Parts: sequence; C-alpha cells; structure tokens
Amino acid sequence: MVWERSVSEDLGKVLLLYPNTGMDVFGINVGLPLSCLYLGTVLESAGYRVEIVDERVTRSFEADVARSIREERPVLAGISSMTGMQIRGGLTAARAIREVDPRLPIVWGGVHPTLCPDSTLKHDLCNIIVKGEGEITLVELADCLRQGGDPGQIPGVGFKKNGELKYGPYRPMIKELDVIPRPHYDLIEMDRYFTRAPSTDQAQLQVVTSRGCPYDCEFCYNLKFNERRFRSHSAGRVVSDITYLVEHFGVKAIFIEDDYFFGHPRRVEEICDLLLERNLDLLIQVPCRIDYLYKRSSKMLDKLCRAGFKELWIGIESGSEKRLKEIMKRNTLDQVREVNRLIAESDVYAKYGFMAGFPNEDRNETLETVDFMFELLKDNPNAGSAPAAIYTPYPGTTLYDKARLVHGASFPDTLEGWSHFHFAENNNPFLSPEQSKFVTKINTISRFFERRAFERFCNNRLKPLLMLMYSGYYWYLRLRLRLRFFRFMPEVPLIRALERVYISLFHRTQLSRVGKKPGN
Repeated sequence: MVWERSVSEDLGKVLLLYPNTGMDVFGINVGLPLSCLYLGTVLESAGYRVEIVDERVTRSFEADVARSIREERPVLAGISSMTGMQIRGGLTAARAIREVDPRLPIVWGGVHPTLCPDSTLKHDLCNIIVKGEGEITLVELADCLRQGGDPGQIPGVGFKKNGELKYGPYRPMIKELDVIPRPHYDLIEMDRYFTRAPSTDQAQLQVVTSRGCPYDCEFCYNLKFNERRFRSHSAGRVVSDITYLVEHFGVKAIFIEDDYFFGHPRRVEEICDLLLERNLDLLIQVPCRIDYLYKRSSKMLDKLCRAGFKELWIGIESGSEKRLKEIMKRNTLDQVREVNRLIAESDVYAKYGFMAGFPNEDRNETLETVDFMFELLKDNPNAGSAPAAIYTPYPGTTLYDKARLVHGASFPDTLEGWSHFHFAENNNPFLSPEQSKFVTKINTISRFFERRAFERFCNNRLKPLLMLMYSGYYWYLRLRLRLRFFRFMPEVPLIRALERVYISLFHRTQLSRVGKKPGN
C-alpha cells in the first residue's frame, strides 16, 4: 500500500478537521472522529505529521484552526463531512483557513462530497474533493500537492481547473480491510472520547470492523457510497483491535461503528468464539437487522450475549407493513414481533429505531408506527426505542431519486442549503403542511417514550426535577395518544427550543470539566 514505505525526510504537516455533527453532548455521544483517525493513521505511516482538530471537543474551533496554520503551513487542510449540520462547521473552518492563508488547499471528503461532488466542489471554500474511501487517495494527493504536481491523474479526486470542475479516474474500494493499519490513537486526546453505554452507563469506545452493507434499503446512503458491497476485517483483527482498546484504555464497553456487522454470519461466530476464549467480560453495542436474528435460534442469541453483544441497535423503520415493502426493508412486522419476544427472554437490551414522514405517508400510517413502538416496549420491558426520526431524503439514496422524479421535490444545490438537512429537522417538501407539522410533533414527543433514554441526558444536579417533569408529561402523552388528539400542542416548539439550549449548555459544561489542551 502507498503508506507502506520507508521515508527518511520530513514530509510536512497535514491538518484534518472534524466539525460538529449536531446533537453532540460531550461525555455522552461524542465518539472517536474515526474518519480523521483512519486518514491520519495512513498519512502518519506514509511519513507526514498529522494534527486533528475536532470541533466537538474544543471551545475555540476557529482559533484552533487558525493557530495550527500560523504555527506551520500544512500541505493541505482536510474537512470531513456528512450531509447535514456537519457542513456548517466545515464551512466555518474553511473560512478561518481562508483568512489566514487564502492559497492553502482545502480538501473536502466524506459522505456528502462523495454523493454531491459538483455542489461541493463549485463552492469557493473548496479546492479539491476526495470521493469514497480516502486512505489511499489522500496520501497520493498529499504527495502530489507537496511536490507541486497535477491532481488530475489521481483516482478518486475532484478539482477545479480554469474554473471548470474536473474529476480523476474512479478509485476502487479497498478489498481487504486488514491492510488498513489500526488507528494511531495518540493522534488525539483519548480521554475526550469516552461515550456511555445506554443500558449500563459504562464508559465505552468505538471500533470499526466492516464497511458497507449488502442490502438495498431505499433510504440508505450505502447503495451508492459503498456500492452495496460488504467488506470486513478478519475475526482475528477485530478481536485484536477490541483487546487493544481494553488493555490500553481500560474500557469495558465497546460500540461497533459498522453499517452492518452481521454481513458474514460465520465471521460473527468466529468473533464470538475468540471473545469467549479471551474472557474479556465486555458489553458490546452493535447495529443489527431483524432478518439476521429471525434466522437464528435462541442458542445463537445466547452465544452473542455471552461473548458480550448485550446491546443490539435494530432499525425497524416503520409500523406499516406496506411501508416496509416499499422501502425494501425485507422483513415483516410479525418477524419483528417474534424477534422481540426472543430478545425479551434473553439478557440482551434492544434499542429500536423508527422513522416518520416518508413520501405519501399519512397521519394514520404515522400512528401505526407509534402504536408499534409502544407494542414492542410493552412486550419487552428490556427494550428501548429511539425517538422517531424524521425521514430525510439524503442524496445518493433511492428514495431521494424518487422524491425528485416522482414527487417533483427540489433539493439544495449549495453546501449552505444541505447544511440544514438533518434527521431531527423536517425538510420534506413532499409532505402536506398538516402532515409535516404532525410528523414534527411525533418526532418531538417520541423523545419521551423511553424513560431510560431521557434519564441518560439528565445526569446532572437537575436530574430529580427533570425526571419528575418527565413522569408527568409521559402520562399526559399517553392520554393524547389514546384519544388521538394532537391539534393543540403548544409545548412542541418550546420543547425543541429548550432541547437545543439544554444540549448546548450541557455539552459546554461537560467539556469545561476537561483540562484545556495547550493552545486552546
């Protein structure tokens, strides 16, 4: 690989930036900046010095960016960005870069530049984009820019030439993930990235064991970003990476940050066997699909639990049988019910995810989803439910294309426009005004459906008061749901405003308890 080389000279510095993702709460859900970590690792292995500036863990993001450039001009400044709120922080960082050094190459990478290359590249605050996986591309790009070369021949990049947008050849995806080195965790201050396990509140760290997903859910970015392909680390590499985090950072909880960990069932069993051999006594959170569990026996679920997989995050998406078929979810509500009963008989905590606001979804369908959420929670007291996310037509997904072609929806053509797209905000142009308001209400009140999730964000001196308020509001909501009365809900905009203020204040308070990094 391009980073496997012997370099005696100093190749210079590369600056990598990780903007806020939205709803970031330090100490709760601010996990490792994995995109920057992986890119920084291969750059460092190739001979570059790397600095990572993460907006989520600093109180002076713009000043930190400016300071880094003034101290030493980097070869390039790379910005990692998903669609949505992370673009805002990326633009903030890019403006700070331009003020200090107008000629410094600003490189955008990640999901959004890959799926919306033209609108990203044409922005004045972008010089180059990296499409798809960046490990190989960014090292080659850094080499090219350091030597004053032409990026036109580098696969996987987009650039500007004489005002025109140009793209290099296609960059194939990395087939064998084990060639990618383990992240160099010393690139960041690890004590800033411990999140909390929902069921036990244990400190945890994140690990990636695979990329992509073989399924074709119409709302998912993986269809284009990972070309519906599943690639994975070997079982031995996975357990080695987990063991490294346990031994070096003392964690007893791990979150597997995969699109679909269970893509190779045999690999899953091998990982379980190795974890059981090492007797690590871990709590492992992992995303899962209903169809995987439906095809397995209680014996396999028990094995998963004994190996540490005691928290499963499962996307159900809808309580409508018709909707599940339309979005190609490939499971039925009865299968969900059966799996829920199976989990209820185990020691596994299941966290279910749902969405509302799909194209052509009416009020009755939305309420079907709400009713199904409560049905699962009733049948399995050890289950939880995330707030019903507002369906967001992200670029690159099949439903995004349908929204444009079938429903005539129009979408942004600028980075600023895309920065407002987020699953907690209602950006659906295909919903009627009445249904749009109703979906926003359901999204807001569903934050109160699970007591444990609400309690997790109240871990401060106001907790007794907040939980008392929660109890009263919960029963008020249940009455509304039984009566199907949602017309007058003045508390909804107030809750959304208070949530934003509370999260911001709680994040800053939590962050202020951590010692300042030199230069911050």
